[in-house]
Amino acid sequence: MKNKAALFASMFINMGIGLIMPITTLFIHERLNQSLVIAGYVLMGFSIAMVIGNLIGGFLLDRWKVKQTHYLGGTIVCLSLTTIIVWPLWPLYAFLVAFYGLGLGILNSAVNGYIAYLQKKDAGIFTNAYWLGNIGMGIATFLSGTLFAIGIREVFLSSLILFLLTLMIIAFNFNDVEHEKLIRTPEKFNLSENLSSLTIICLIIIIIWIGYEQWNSNISVLMLAKNISVQKYSFLFTISTFEIVIFQPLLRPFFKASFNNERLRVLIGVIMFAVSYLLIIDANTYWRFILGITALSIGDVLALTTIPALLNRYANDSNRASIQSISSTAGSAGRAIGPLIGGYMVSRIDYNFSFIVIFISHIVLVPLILLLKNSNKCAR
Repeated sequence: MKNKAALFASMFINMGIGLIMPITTLFIHERLNQSLVIAGYVLMGFSIAMVIGNLIGGFLLDRWKVKQTHYLGGTIVCLSLTTIIVWPLWPLYAFLVAFYGLGLGILNSAVNGYIAYLQKKDAGIFTNAYWLGNIGMGIATFLSGTLFAIGIREVFLSSLILFLLTLMIIAFNFNDVEHEKLIRTPEKFNLSENLSSLTIICLIIIIIWIGYEQWNSNISVLMLAKNISVQKYSFLFTISTFEIVIFQPLLRPFFKASFNNERLRVLIGVIMFAVSYLLIIDANTYWRFILGITALSIGDVLALTTIPALLNRYANDSNRASIQSISSTAGSAGRAIGPLIGGYMVSRIDYNFSFIVIFISHIVLVPLILLLKNSNKCAR
């Protein structure tokens, strides 16, 4: 496996996120005694800040220096987590989570952009990054419920250690010189030719993450209401990670590297995401949620692993990080409004209605995916 430093940096970032996000809604609702709608607003603030961070990170990596961009994001993340460890109180917690999101957006976008540059000499780096990232996410989400039962400070301290390790990897292994050469490329980027496809990809990512965030937020409360423990809820993500790690190498041989195959993967993946929400309508037992997250995992493997490589087809060496930040920004936008939309539908009507609406929104994406066009100059 090539480029281990970049891959492990990405993995540790995913682990840091995986420790915090599954318990955020629970902490706000159960420990800080705030409503699900308030929890949704906090997560929206986090995601809006992350959108801003993603844009800043992509812009700086294309126009500034690799290490300094990563240091900026990592420093903001570590300062936020340290303050939360000392004062995990309301309403300070809400502001610190948003500040954490800003730093995380810069750091995550910078790492993804750096990986996009490395893809020119390592075609499988996106797949490897996603595979390792999910291993890290699975380990972290498994530990998240256990650490949360001990105390919230332990959750954030563990995440802080992971981000400090990430900064150490960046300091000793990431390369500024290679980046300077890449940004001087004479290749031109024609936005008008690619705008419709980039817009469709953004919409796909937003809808996927609006649905995905229900698993990170409202579904946790639903499962507790069904007398399913926090540990079993967090174990769902461990199951999901195990499935992703198994399914990804099994499915890879069926889809060779081409635009049509990448579009087909995204199409099937979106359909599987849609099915996952049908499977948990009226769910009262744990195995129903396992079925739902299994369908979600297949959709994850097919769609989310493919989108970065698909986006890289619309980029050149002057804007790879900025184009990759589209994925991070759209994902953050979906994460921003997902808990709020879900919380509103649940509080006004019920969980089943929210699952049906999310199912329909995914199905609407199918004809749009078929409209995706290949870039005239494929990025490799």
